[in-house]
Amino acid sequence: MTTTTTHRKSSGRLVASLIAAELRVFLRQPVMLALTLLLPAGLLAITAIGETSDISELWAQVAGRNVVAIQCITVYFVALNTITARRHTLALKRLRTTALPSFGIVAGLLTPPLLVGAFQVIVVLVGLVALGAPTPDAAVLVAVSALAGMVIAALAGVVTSAFTATPEKAQWTMLPLFVATMGAVAVLPSIGDGVGGTALRLVPLVANAHLVTAGWHLDGVASEAAAADLGTMAAWIVLLGVLAWRTFRWERRH
Repeated sequence: MTTTTTHRKSSGRLVASLIAAELRVFLRQPVMLALTLLLPAGLLAITAIGETSDISELWAQVAGRNVVAIQCITVYFVALNTITARRHTLALKRLRTTALPSFGIVAGLLTPPLLVGAFQVIVVLVGLVALGAPTPDAAVLVAVSALAGMVIAALAGVVTSAFTATPEKAQWTMLPLFVATMGAVAVLPSIGDGVGGTALRLVPLVANAHLVTAGWHLDGVASEAAAADLGTMAAWIVLLGVLAWRTFRWERRH
């Protein structure tokens, strides 16, 4: 028992050291540091210039769109780029020869985009309130949707990395999911909750945008729709988790 406990503590310290090292690498990159600060600033600037309103529902839609934009741009793309870069430089292969558990290696690499994404979501949502948005009617729904969306985005990044040979190609392999998600989020408010809206919410992260909107402005939102969104998120987490496990590559692609 003592040996097992000691091994777990040692693995935990190694994972913590990997997370700290990845955070330092992340914050030393000017592009990533700029992304961390400029993305929420840009989203809030767009809202301040042309999207302020006295209508609560419109603020809720802006909140949903902005949260998913962060999940796509920061969490999804950075997770994809990080895994691909570490594989391409053979860092993944070297890490696998250490005492770090496989899950701990992947979790350590994904922690920086998850932490930065959480920071950006908080900044943007607080910023919306500062710009005049009402506070969320159901903050728990907003928080659950944001957290689940970051998990989905990170897992999607891992899955996409299996088909991305180099970091330079990540900007292209990310496009299908990014365009599909942001396009669906953009048109969802005009379609509503009918058959078309239900179909659109099956696209990864669109249910998250819908649930953020619902949590921000509960008026007229059916509990069945919120439950369906939660079910869709859970299904994507399971599906992407299985795909990530089955397709993950430790060796560099040729």
